[in-house]
This record gives sequence, C-alpha cells and structure tokens, in this order.
Amino acid sequence: MTLAPIRGAPPGASSPDFPIEEPRAIPAQPSAAPLSSDQPQITQPVRQRYTPVDISGGGITVTFSVIPELPAISRASLTVQVVADTVALGFLRMSAPNARVFLTELRDGRSPIVAEGDEGGTVEIDCVITDVGPVFLVRKPGERHTLHRRVIGPDFDLKTLADELLADLGP
Repeated sequence: MTLAPIRGAPPGASSPDFPIEEPRAIPAQPSAAPLSSDQPQITQPVRQRYTPVDISGGGITVTFSVIPELPAISRASLTVQVVADTVALGFLRMSAPNARVFLTELRDGRSPIVAEGDEGGTVEIDCVITDVGPVFLVRKPGERHTLHRRVIGPDFDLKTLADELLADLGP
C-alpha cells in the first residue's frame, strides 16, 4: 500500500517512516516527600463561584445561594432556602450589605445571629453556638415558636462556607 504524499511537501519528497512498535511508558519519578501510609489523602472539591451550598442532615436542608449583581439591573443578594423532609419550610433573601454582616458574624463564631429577609422571605434563621456545635433555628418572622432545629455537625466548616459566600457577594 502506497501512502499519499504529505500536503505541502515538495514534489518527490519521501514519506516519513512511522514507528511500528508500541510507545514506551515513562517510569514514574519518585516525589520529593514519600507519602506515609497512615496519612489519608483528602482532596477538597473545588467549588465553582455562585454554586449553591447545602447543609443537610437530620431531615433538613439549608441551601445558601448568592445571586450576583447585574449592573444597572439588580444588586447582589443572598438567598437561604430551608427544606424539611422534601417539604419547603420557606426562604429568606438578604441584600448584599445585610448578608455580609450575617456571614461575617457567622465566620467569626458570634452567637446568637439572626438572618432576616430584608428583601423578602417567609422564615428567619437564628444561628446559636452551643456545646454540641452551631445550631440553626428556623421560625416564621416575628414568632418565637421554632419550626425546625438543625445542629451543624463538627465536620462542616461554617467559616469556609461564610468565606466562600462572602467572596461570591464581592466587595
């Protein structure tokens, strides 16, 4: 079988010989620091900007979503949705300045903190630091009766959550 000439090659140029053997694998180079067998490798997934963040457990899910600013159309805001056993308990939407105050206090571990929807909403969320960890209390605005209580486990990093959402809100 004769190969067609290579396009752009001068007339009468020979066709190059192609390797017939399999490519050889390059041996792995040892790293500078050997991994110890007792250290588990933990890789944190990289969160895409403006991706909602869920805190789930105990039959309740609290979802934080930042809505970015659209210049000349709308300001940035933070929406928090609360779902218990697949039933929506409600939501709140905070303006960027109020969301920054709430998230900064959450990041700094202040207690109690109240998240109210100054741009609308059907619930408010109180965050209280207790002996077992942070607790979210969900209630109707202006009421003392708690609709739902969610203890945030020690494995969830509220500081990182707050930092990521603050970055999404921007300056």
